[in-house]
Amino acid sequence: MNDSKYLKPNFLLFSLLTFLSNGLIYIIQFFLNKEKVDYFVCTSINTYSFNFFSNSLQLIYPESCDLKPYAVGIVNLNSYYDLTEFVYQDRPLFVLYIAIFFNLIKALSFSTLSTYTILKISFFLGQLFLTSLICIYLLKLFDLVNLNIGSKYFILPLLVSVSPLFKWHIFESTSMTFTFFIFIIGIYIFINNKNINLPFYFFGIGLLFLIHRSAILILLFFVINIVIDKSISKEKILSTLYFFIPVIFYYISLFASSGFYDHQAEDWRQFIWVLDFLQGKETLQSGYFCQSPKLAIKCYVNDLIILSKYMAIPALACLSYIVLNFININEAVMRVIRSAIIFTLIINLFWLFIGWYPPIRFSYYGFGNFIIFISILIFFNLQNNISQSLFISGYLFYFILLNHWNSPLVVEPNQLIRTSIFLFVGAIFAEYSYRHQ
Repeated sequence: MNDSKYLKPNFLLFSLLTFLSNGLIYIIQFFLNKEKVDYFVCTSINTYSFNFFSNSLQLIYPESCDLKPYAVGIVNLNSYYDLTEFVYQDRPLFVLYIAIFFNLIKALSFSTLSTYTILKISFFLGQLFLTSLICIYLLKLFDLVNLNIGSKYFILPLLVSVSPLFKWHIFESTSMTFTFFIFIIGIYIFINNKNINLPFYFFGIGLLFLIHRSAILILLFFVINIVIDKSISKEKILSTLYFFIPVIFYYISLFASSGFYDHQAEDWRQFIWVLDFLQGKETLQSGYFCQSPKLAIKCYVNDLIILSKYMAIPALACLSYIVLNFININEAVMRVIRSAIIFTLIINLFWLFIGWYPPIRFSYYGFGNFIIFISILIFFNLQNNISQSLFISGYLFYFILLNHWNSPLVVEPNQLIRTSIFLFVGAIFAEYSYRHQ
């Protein structure tokens, strides 16, 4: 995986590096830049006072409007099946995942911490370990395409953590961050399907579906790709059926015990609106709701335009690199890039039909995650030390103080963002010159 002279990467090491990366991000974002921290909707910024060696400290920390709804299931895990109209009953393993941390910390704290404090710590640890798992699979994917990154794997947790989805939400109660893991693991399974236990992985994807239901797109992506590659086989198709085992088991157990109320479908008519429209029923068409074919396309295209503006600088940097160095990128890396493009299109096409379009959320799950993944891939594919240094500086400069996407301005310019443009241009020029000298 890496030269023996380097400390071998593992989950615990990545967890430590992720913790340090997010400590740095917290200091920069919530301490040095705290006057400009704003989530705009749903999340509030609360101030907490602490005594540290006789000194009073005031720290700010975000609290999502989703914290209390999630708490219903996490705090009452032993009575989970008795809960009625629990809004996050479609994410049982995410609730269980956080509940494990919650109960462990609660037992170790001897009731010295409040329930909400333990909840916030639990979500942070859950996001931290997710980031570490993502880094493990990024490294596995890079090994498949023979990218010898040496000791540079140390920077992986920071590259993931500073990206918008993680920088803003690792301190929050949300399962949104799992969409990047879904993106990475989907590509990994397809690229390495001949060398992995497919039934095991698709069973795992079924479990992932019970965290974030868009995991089903991995199955769709896999089937489409083996058809395109003409590598379809009976064994591969049968392997995909393992996806349904945990899903069917959970919903049978749920219906047998207490029934199931799908808040997103029943109250907001997400995806279900298509059937309502075809049956001539009234659909939701105000605020973020655009539940008619014409409105859905209009709202989603508009959201993609906003996302393109939000990610424009790193996106253009990636596109410029690929265009200028197309003939020099090895086939293994190009196969990953092509797969990422196909998966992005599938993801974005899927979310087109949700019928509810808050600013840059569902569009980010495809195109946004694609830009972050390709940026990281390009960084490790650069062959010149100068271009690598410039590229990573441009990446960090752009994202470290980038505002939340809910801002009415989309991007609030600052000196670091402006500087990132010159750093990206310098990186691309330096790499092009190095490869063509």
